[in-house]
Amino acid sequence: MSVLILASCSETLNIQLDPEVTVFLSKDSEKTIRLTPKDKEYTILNEWLNESRSDWNSTSGRYPSGVYVQSGNYGIQVTKRHVILYDTNRPDPKAIYIQKIGKDELSVIKNIGLSR
Repeated sequence: MSVLILASCSETLNIQLDPEVTVFLSKDSEKTIRLTPKDKEYTILNEWLNESRSDWNSTSGRYPSGVYVQSGNYGIQVTKRHVILYDTNRPDPKAIYIQKIGKDELSVIKNIGLSR
């Protein structure tokens, strides 16, 4: 009898949003939105990041579409099924961590372009 054990290495991250962040929409690259702690979308994303510190998996892929939030040295992309963290301390931002989300999770962030 053989036993196969699959181990997934996940990281715990402490991601803090800057006091003001810039949101870029993949559907309208010309449009940017500024968010602060006064905005509902900022508060929802910040709370999700605080509650979702564990279970981040390493990645190096490219992920199309979604909403991209620039905050300090990180970019945070929210797609239909994932949140991807980018290292922006380079000329070409690189995806470094990813976490799966439910289809209804972070819907306010996913639909930010529709509400503004």
